[in-house]
Amino acid sequence: MSDRVPFSTAVWDQPQTLEVAARELASSIAAADIAPWRPGETVAVISMGASSHSANALVAALAAQGVRGVNITASDLYGAAEGYEPGDHYILVSESGRSPEPIEVARRLAPGRRIAVTNFAASQIAEVSDTVVSYGGIPDSPVYTAGYNATLMAYSALLRAAGLPGESIDEAAVPALVREALERFGAQAESLAAFFDGVGSVDLVGMGYSYTSAAQGALVFREALRLPTAPYETYQYLHGPMECAKPGTGLVLFGDGRGLGMVAAQAEAGVKTLVVTAAGQEELAPLAHENVRVLALPAGAARGFARVIAEAIAIHVVTEAVAARRGLVIEDFLYHQDDTKLEKDTELETAG
Repeated sequence: MSDRVPFSTAVWDQPQTLEVAARELASSIAAADIAPWRPGETVAVISMGASSHSANALVAALAAQGVRGVNITASDLYGAAEGYEPGDHYILVSESGRSPEPIEVARRLAPGRRIAVTNFAASQIAEVSDTVVSYGGIPDSPVYTAGYNATLMAYSALLRAAGLPGESIDEAAVPALVREALERFGAQAESLAAFFDGVGSVDLVGMGYSYTSAAQGALVFREALRLPTAPYETYQYLHGPMECAKPGTGLVLFGDGRGLGMVAAQAEAGVKTLVVTAAGQEELAPLAHENVRVLALPAGAARGFARVIAEAIAIHVVTEAVAARRGLVIEDFLYHQDDTKLEKDTELETAG
C-alpha cells in the first residue's frame, strides 16, 4: 500500500496520478466479472465518509439511465434484520479498503454481486467481495483528493462494464481535464483565499451530480480548514436553510440555472459567495458584486462525472490556498479516531 502524501503534493500531482489510475482501472475492469444492471433492479452503494459523498454521482448517473440507485451509509445497516438485502447489486466503496463499516455490512450480504471499489486490491474489503475494482494503490493525502477523483473514474468505468455507457466518460482523458482545471483555478487561488477572510462558516450547495461536490466540499472544509459547514441540495436550500446567511458566513454554489438566482440576495446580505459554474457570461453578468467570485469550469466539464471531477479540483485548490493564508497545516488533525480503519494486517473472521 502507498504511503500518504501531503495535501498539496496529492492535489498538484493529480494529472500524473490519475493517469496511472486510469490504466489500472482499465486493467481491473477488464478482469472483472460484472453482471448487467437493468431497469427494475437496485444498485446499492455502501460506504462511509468521502466515499459516501462520491456515491451521489453514481446514483445520479443511474437515475439518468432509468436504473434505481441508492446511496447507503454503511452503519445504517447495522440494525437491519437478518437476511435483509437492500439491493440486487452492491458497490462497496473504501479508498483504503480498511473501513470497518462497509466490511462488516458486506459480510451480511448475499455473495455473488458484491463489487469492491478501492485503491488497494489486496485490502480487507476484497475478502468480503466477489469482484474488486482497483485504481492501483496511487498516492493520496489523508484528506482524500486523488483517491476521491479516481473513485469517480471507477464509477464511470463500472457503468460501461454493467451495460450502461450513457453517462460514462473517457477515464484516459481525465488527467488532461484535471491539468486544465488546476491551471485555471490555481490562477485565482490566492485572491480567493483573501476573499474568504473573516468567514467563519460555509454552506455548500449543489444539485444532481453537483450535490456530490457540495457534500464532499463540506467535509474537506471541515477536515482541512476546521470550518463549520453544511451541504444542501440546491432546491432544498431555497426552502429555508439559507435564512441564517449573514455577514461572516460563506456560500459555495456548484451549479447553473435556477441556483444562480439566490446569489444576488446572498451577496447583498454580506455573504461571501463563490460560484463554481459552467454558465456563460450572459447568465453571470447579473451576479457582479463585490461579495461574489466565479470559478468557470473548463469547457469539457459542463456535466456528469467530468463536471464533478473538475468541481473537486476547485475544492482542492481553494482549500489549499485558504489553509495557507490562515496558517493551517492540513495534515495536523486535532482529533484521532482509532477505529475508523482496520489495521493493515488484520485478518477477518469467516462469516457464518
